[in-house]
Amino acid sequence: MPDKNILTLVNRYEEARESGKNPYFDADEFSELADYFDQQDDLDTAREIIDAGLDIHPGNMPLLIKKAKIVVYESDYKLALELLSPISEYDFDLYLIKIECYLQLEQYKEAFKLSEELIEKEDNESIDNVLAELGFLYVEADRFKEAILYFRESIKYNPDNIEVLSELAYAYEMLGQFDESITITNQILDIEPYTYEAWVNLGKLYSLKEEFEKAIDAFDFALTINDSDDTLLKMKAHCLSLCERAHEAIEIFNDLLEKDKDDTTLYFLLVECYESLELYDEALKCVEQYQEIEGDTNEVLSKQAYLYLQKDEYEKALSIVTKGLELAPYSLDLNVVAGEIEFKREHYKEAELYFLSVYPENKDNFHLVDRLALVSIKEEDYQQAAYYTEELLDIDPNNLAVKQRLALLYFEIGDKEHFNLILDQFTDKELLSLFELIYTPQSTGYLDRDVLVAYLNKARETRTLFKNLKY
Repeated sequence: MPDKNILTLVNRYEEARESGKNPYFDADEFSELADYFDQQDDLDTAREIIDAGLDIHPGNMPLLIKKAKIVVYESDYKLALELLSPISEYDFDLYLIKIECYLQLEQYKEAFKLSEELIEKEDNESIDNVLAELGFLYVEADRFKEAILYFRESIKYNPDNIEVLSELAYAYEMLGQFDESITITNQILDIEPYTYEAWVNLGKLYSLKEEFEKAIDAFDFALTINDSDDTLLKMKAHCLSLCERAHEAIEIFNDLLEKDKDDTTLYFLLVECYESLELYDEALKCVEQYQEIEGDTNEVLSKQAYLYLQKDEYEKALSIVTKGLELAPYSLDLNVVAGEIEFKREHYKEAELYFLSVYPENKDNFHLVDRLALVSIKEEDYQQAAYYTEELLDIDPNNLAVKQRLALLYFEIGDKEHFNLILDQFTDKELLSLFELIYTPQSTGYLDRDVLVAYLNKARETRTLFKNLKY
């Protein structure tokens, strides 16, 4: 509750404004009033008070800093720096604002210089706070590596600062360093075992690592603290669906639907579960329920057609996808499903036409490029298949199945140069796996890399094998 002094100031200010007079206060009183209205989220009044204060007390440092802060809220970083440029005195907030401005303007050299100056100027008693504040600014500017350095130094002085540890975990997550983020999150839980947000974040991190059982355990701990968070229940159920526990996921999703029939995200999550269990009729019912709410969207029609395709009801699937393509002829999803239908019907030329219609705008879509490669293989155009498979390798350079397919394509074509180039990209273990696709020796323990390559080249020169392999 505000103290009497500030309420007296507020009353004086409002009385002056109602009477049409310019309010007069000393600089500290203007500053207190601005803080009060800022805390009330009344930024317009705070701005008026600061401007009125500067009219009477031009050059007052606390008021200039407050004005600069408001300008920063509005993302006008250049103006904020202009406002602060006349001030030569040291002030902690002034440094933080300038550093924030330089970071947001991507003038990193100036930001780094001021950051070092600030650390030098502050005394050792407050150094953990200085380092933490700098870390927060660098996180806001997406400079996560620098933020981590500041947070790491800060927790040396105050290892139990949960706010700093939380931001440190976030910075590691943003850099894709999930193991480090998990370690820090566990540190938070060692300090405060019932920190709900930390358990949720731990679950998210494990799910990003595709360690779904561990994610579920973390979500369960969070749910013991708050069992009414529907978003968290969705996340848990989604993880259940990804680790062959779809029946449990279905139960949760249906419970959530009982609470909110209009939550359309639940219908498609249920579709994924039923689809993984090959319960296509149940999946189609969910799509129809979604359709009743959202209508015939591209997403609905493509999913509906795909489910009929899985049931081998090709004519029904094609009629749905044709309906969708009349409304959205360049829809990626609809064209891909249409191509899949024709591919299953062994109409490879028709399938290729559907895939090619969306290929120019989606060359980085792995599934689409993969389907084009497979169509070319079915048509025995191995040179074209190799072209698309090279594109797949550009999208996913470490994909063993793609590397094997490409090697076998050059094997089939008889292209010694490209065959050996792709073999160079195989690890020793991967090379052995390729060898075993072609040969079935009793033991491969005595074969080193050079011998394997020699055998593979001999096979390429003497036999044709590719068309008998299902790639």
